Amino acid sequence: MRTRSAVPLCLLTLALAGCDLFGLGYIEEREVTVGPTLAKCYGVGLQSCMVVDGEYFHDGIEGFDYEPGYDYRLRIGKYDPWDGGEPPQDAGRYAYRLLEQLEKTPAPSTPSTLSLGPTRVTCLHSDDFCLLVNGAPYEDMITSFEYEAGDHYVLDANRYRDGRYVVSEVASRTRATGAEEEITVDRHRVQCDDGHPGYCKVVNGAPYRGEIVGFDPRHEDSYRLRVERFDMLPAGMSGASYVPDHGYRWLETLERTPGG
Repeated sequence: MRTRSAVPLCLLTLALAGCDLFGLGYIEEREVTVGPTLAKCYGVGLQSCMVVDGEYFHDGIEGFDYEPGYDYRLRIGKYDPWDGGEPPQDAGRYAYRLLEQLEKTPAPSTPSTLSLGPTRVTCLHSDDFCLLVNGAPYEDMITSFEYEAGDHYVLDANRYRDGRYVVSEVASRTRATGAEEEITVDRHRVQCDDGHPGYCKVVNGAPYRGEIVGFDPRHEDSYRLRVERFDMLPAGMSGASYVPDHGYRWLETLERTPGG
């Protein structure tokens, strides 16, 4: 019995796939630039975004292996992964795929040394907490660095033209320590009342711009806590006037008063 070769059928299948008849149809194809750092951004909560054509890009690019510290030029395709249907909750309407990486070049940078405080502080330009970098709130993120509250850090980093940093090495990490004491934390936040924008929790009856390490309060309740108090800045460093001198690590909840 004679059989026909499968080769022509395979070639036809590949040709049709190359025309995208079996694949995804792209709504748009375009060239974009991708910057050398990630940025702090907000979508469904706090996240990190690539900077594409100078703007925050809340989606990923399938097939693109991002490496910080480089400028990229890409050709990407935009498509509808839901085939016209309704996307799941919190999912994007469109998705993107890398078609071709056209350029990847080292981005110019300046070596920098960063000193990070052991707790974050209330930001000046958003209702959030910011890293304490070189004695002042830093409104963005630091690429390639995982922060854990409660420690002093010294980082070797590169600063790029967008003002953001990519860490090359954690030069030192030292646990913040100090004396134990009791504090009270009120249920409501108030304006920080230090001449700068922001809302602060109330600690010992006064606005406090810092976090309390390890403390996860119910915001409608007030508390009496046992904490460890430590210096926010290393010896010899001065910070912005609105940065608290001391930070706190939660040790024990002594009393909790539910809000009315």
